[in-house]
Amino acid sequence: MTQPVAHFIPPGTSLISGQTVGEPTVLLEEIFRSVAGVDDVKLFGGMSLTGVFSQAPSNFALSTFVGIGRSAELIAAGRMDLVPCHMSDLPRNLRAGSLRADVALVLVSPPNREGMCSLGPSSDYAWTAACVAPVVLAEINRQVPTIPGDTAIPFENIRAYVETDRALPEQPRVRPSDLERAIARRIASYVGNGSCIQVGVGRLGEAVLEAVGGRKDLGVHSGMVGDTVLEMVQEGVITNAHKGIDTGLTVSGSVLGTARAVAMASADRRLRMRSIDYTHDPSVIARLGDVVCINSAIEVDLLGQVNAEVADGVYVGGVGGAVDFLRSSVQAGGRSIVALPSTAKDGAVSRIVPVVQRVTALRSDIDLVITEHGVADLRGTTEGERASRIIALAAPRHRDRLRLAAADAGL
Repeated sequence: MTQPVAHFIPPGTSLISGQTVGEPTVLLEEIFRSVAGVDDVKLFGGMSLTGVFSQAPSNFALSTFVGIGRSAELIAAGRMDLVPCHMSDLPRNLRAGSLRADVALVLVSPPNREGMCSLGPSSDYAWTAACVAPVVLAEINRQVPTIPGDTAIPFENIRAYVETDRALPEQPRVRPSDLERAIARRIASYVGNGSCIQVGVGRLGEAVLEAVGGRKDLGVHSGMVGDTVLEMVQEGVITNAHKGIDTGLTVSGSVLGTARAVAMASADRRLRMRSIDYTHDPSVIARLGDVVCINSAIEVDLLGQVNAEVADGVYVGGVGGAVDFLRSSVQAGGRSIVALPSTAKDGAVSRIVPVVQRVTALRSDIDLVITEHGVADLRGTTEGERASRIIALAAPRHRDRLRLAAADAGL
C-alpha cells in the first residue's frame, strides 16, 4: 500500500464506494481497520455481493439506495440508512448535498502503458464518483479486466491504493420457475425483431430472455447485464442493429454475473460500459426507438401504483432505475412493463393489493402490468377502468376482496 488511507479520511468525510463486482472489498476492510477512531465518517454504497459493510466500525454512518441481500439485514437492524432516489439522480447527488463525494473508493485494473486504470465490469455511479471526488482511493486488482466505455481513470489521479490479486465476487445465474416463464411468455409478445430491451437481472429477467431467444437483431440498453445477455450477443440474437443510437453496441452500466460473464464482457468489443449519466439519461433512452423496458415489482395496487421496495414491512428492494426507464421508454415510442406473480406464500397473499406499502412508481408512470393471469394496459384509462383491469390480474380467490376494496374507495 502507498500512503496510509487514513491520511485522506479526516472527520466529516463522505465516502462513496463502488458496488457489486466493482466493490473494493479489501480497500474497505483496510479503511475499517485504520479509520475506526475517526468521527463522523459517512459511507454510501450500493448492492453488495460480499456483505463487507457489516464489518464497518460503529462510528461509520452507513447508507445505501438499495436494500437487496445483506443491505436488507443492515437496514432492518437500524445499522444502515436508506436513501430513496432514482438511479438518474445519483450523479447529481454525488456532486452536491448530503451524498457529496469527498472520497471515491473504487476497484480498478493495474495501469496500462498510457497510465490509465480501468473500472472494468462496473462503471455505473463509480465513474461519476471518481470524476467528481477530490480524492480517489483504489484497490488495484490484477484480475480486473479492461472493458471499453466510461471506465478509464488516470493512475495519477489515485491518491492511495492497495494492491490485490483476488477473484471478483460472483452473482450465480438463477433458474426461473414455471410461473415466471408463464409471465415471460406474455411479456415476449411485446418484444419484436429489432426491439431494444431493458430487463433486470434475476429469475423473471432470465425467463424473459429465454422467451425472446427466438427473436432477431435484439438490442440491449440496461443498467446491468448478466451471463445470459452476453451469451445472446455471442450467439447473434442480440446485435443492436436497429437501435436509434449506439448501433451495433450493447450498452450497460455494469456486469452482474459469474466469472464467465466478466470474461465474456472483457473479450467482446461490442459491449460498452457507460455511467449512470448515460445509461439512465431520459434523453438517451428516448432516442433508442422501439425500446421495451421490463421491471419486476413486489406489489401493484388498484390505482396502478407500484411497490418495488418493501415486503411485509421489511425493506428488500429499491427505487433504482425502474422509473427512469418506465417514463423514457414510452417517450421513445416503446412500451414499459411492470411484471409480477399475482400471489406470494403459496397463493395465500395477493400481490395485487388495495394500496401498496410503499409507492415506488406513480400510477401516471405505468403503461402495462402483467401477471400470469393477463395484461392490464393502463394508458389513458380512468381510475375506475384501472381498478377493473388490475383486479383481473389477481388470482381468482382474491378478486372479490379487491372488488369490495375498490367499491369502498369509490372506484
